[in-house]
Amino acid sequence: MKRPPFARRRLAALTGALLLGSTVMLASGATHADTTTARHYEVAAGSLENALNQFGRQAGILLSYDPALVRDHQAGQLRGEYGVLEGLQQLLRGTGLQAIPQADGSYSLAPLQTAEGVTALPAMLVSTQGASATTEGSDSYTTESMASSTGLELAIRDTPQSVTVVTRERMEDQNLTSISKVMEQIVGIEANSTSSLGSDGVTYMARGFSVENYLVDGVPRPPGIYGFTEETADMIAYDRIEVVRGASGLMSGMGSPSASVNLIRKRATDTPQAHINLQAGSWDLYRGEVDVSGPLIDSGRLRGRLATAWQESDSFIDREHSEQQAAYGILEADLTESTTLSAGFEYQDFTNEGASRGGIPLFYTDGSHTHLSRSTNSGTDWSDFSRDSLNIFATLDQQLNDRWKLQLHAEHKTGGYDESLGYVYARALDRQTGAGGNLYMTRWAADLALTAFNASLQGSFDWLGQEHQLSFSAFHADYTEKGDNYHGWYTAALADSIAFYQNGNWPKPDLGAIGGTFGTDVKTTAFTAAARLNPTDRLHLLVGARVSDWQQDDWTKTAAGAKTTTPITNENGVVTPYAGLVFDLTEQWSTYASYTAIFEPQNEQDISGKTLDPLEGNNYELGLKGELMDGRLNATLSVFQLQQENLAVSLGPGFVTPNGAQAYRAEAGAESEGFELELAGELAEGWQVAGGFARTTTENSTGDHINRYIPDNTFKLFTTYEWDQLLHGLTVGGNLRWQDEAVAEDAGPNGEDFVQDSLFLVDLLAKYRVNEQLSVALNLKNAFDKTYYSGMQYIGRYGEPRNLVASARWQF
Repeated sequence: MKRPPFARRRLAALTGALLLGSTVMLASGATHADTTTARHYEVAAGSLENALNQFGRQAGILLSYDPALVRDHQAGQLRGEYGVLEGLQQLLRGTGLQAIPQADGSYSLAPLQTAEGVTALPAMLVSTQGASATTEGSDSYTTESMASSTGLELAIRDTPQSVTVVTRERMEDQNLTSISKVMEQIVGIEANSTSSLGSDGVTYMARGFSVENYLVDGVPRPPGIYGFTEETADMIAYDRIEVVRGASGLMSGMGSPSASVNLIRKRATDTPQAHINLQAGSWDLYRGEVDVSGPLIDSGRLRGRLATAWQESDSFIDREHSEQQAAYGILEADLTESTTLSAGFEYQDFTNEGASRGGIPLFYTDGSHTHLSRSTNSGTDWSDFSRDSLNIFATLDQQLNDRWKLQLHAEHKTGGYDESLGYVYARALDRQTGAGGNLYMTRWAADLALTAFNASLQGSFDWLGQEHQLSFSAFHADYTEKGDNYHGWYTAALADSIAFYQNGNWPKPDLGAIGGTFGTDVKTTAFTAAARLNPTDRLHLLVGARVSDWQQDDWTKTAAGAKTTTPITNENGVVTPYAGLVFDLTEQWSTYASYTAIFEPQNEQDISGKTLDPLEGNNYELGLKGELMDGRLNATLSVFQLQQENLAVSLGPGFVTPNGAQAYRAEAGAESEGFELELAGELAEGWQVAGGFARTTTENSTGDHINRYIPDNTFKLFTTYEWDQLLHGLTVGGNLRWQDEAVAEDAGPNGEDFVQDSLFLVDLLAKYRVNEQLSVALNLKNAFDKTYYSGMQYIGRYGEPRNLVASARWQF
């Protein structure tokens, strides 16, 4: 029994140009540091500007320069013991620049040939706000650091788990404008979408299990509560997506064994910038973006950013029409030299009209395959899915000294979903008459709210001649869902489902509220500690634990006001341990091992209505990682094993709980194992690559292969090359996706299996930089127009046919 309408929220898109001076002003904790003593530095390779930012934060120095001097330069990795000037010289090697000590203890940069007599520029203090992890402007498909695995800011090589970072550059090149498009491209993650985007039939799988852990700037969304996941989010607000495969209990609290997806928001920039991006494509796709950022006052101590996006599109499926609006804004103020306060908002609005919750049948009643048209829509002409949200957030960053920093974060998110469902479900159809389908109609709607607070303390200390890192955090969140009750399911048997598919005509029943309300209340508190201990220069031990409380209650209220509360989960003091070991084999290669516990409360119910026990188990991983091409290329080979109890397995169509929801059973002793190989970064100058190979097999306690509708073996590789030899400013690229056989077991009328053979998909890209401000691009997806299913079990949904998107981007 679900759900009520929610008020739509609309925000007017505000844009403006911000044009100020060319000198960058960034906030920092300390303006002076001991520059005579050598200390240990960990600076990842990348753009020279980011490398200098990292070095300056670690050294605690004031560094001034003209941004134009460093704009086109790269820096190699810096790792080891250096004095300040020695370290700067290493970073500047080959750039034609040198660092000049100033009388006040600061440093400036100047070209080698004109170093003497150079007038010091206005001061640039290096920020502590994660600049080294920011991917915008890096022109790279990898990142210098990430914190989504343990909470510690570590290079990918130093993180003892499999991670993928989808950078801003890659999102723009590959036209990944939504999180759903990003997920499709990540190594080891496969979509199983048996219905339209915006419904509960869109699932992503990793290492054999559903991906349920979503975070935004490290703040987790509750798994298992419908509507809180972020699978309809527009990417206009985000700098990068960090995906950790395997359990991530230190960050999400409840360590789902599949993967966690952390969406990292953009920051206000220290120099003025703006871009406008316009797109048009197949099926009447139109999209517009405006993003402006920069300092708002001459000193640079107040910075702002405003970004908006609007998109509208039909679909290759008849009658489907989607609209999406998003807006994001942030202000950052340096209250003192060591204190920065930021506040902002994020708005998302998604609607998919004429969409279906169900796919189409794979079989006729005679056991043959249907092979229906790819444009077939099993939904009514009045069905639609809508979601919206408004998130207000604020963060205070306090640099305590040159080694320790404190962050306080708070956010409040409101929104909801409203889904009018009308769709045909058919296990099999009569080939001649089209009989065999049933029409299901209902409404799901609710208002959602999230209030979260997080405090973290990070820093380093010296012990036994080595520097070590520590992180502590405290987290509390309230999640609520509240809605009106609606009529359960209206059903009708169709005489001819094939005829219905043509137009979706069917009278809309009364989908108004029937009286009474329902809801879910979750309160969770967690304390986390993590450490990276370095017994030697080559051996690194990561240990941590998260202690969590999780209380979840479902409630119903009659029209007369009588309320009944049902406790679902009440877990206190649950300890999620984490342990990892990294050993540096050479300057470029490291090997690692890690262990994480799995614990996740579940909302699924058995056929009697009893909530399944929490998911529990263990996650083991071994691997080899490399930082190549002076750190501009990351390589990972990982081997993993997951063991878990109480895995929720659907009983299939027709098996429902007393309240009409899908019924599940708890699978004992499920095990998943496999390996992954991934590359991300620059193979050579101008040649970027991201992708790899993944293999996963999942079995139950008796050794039977489960979830066979997800292919065991997959390969994804996206690459671009700046082909200036052919035409100056030209970049060409391609994307290859391959998967082996997938099987929907017992999908036919007589228990037949449906087999989708191995599949190759090819996407192409051509981008041309007309001048410094204007570039144009063409993205061709499914270039050879392969017909395939993007999701299938008892029913299926086709993947996108060949389609083209043209873009024009102005950058100022």
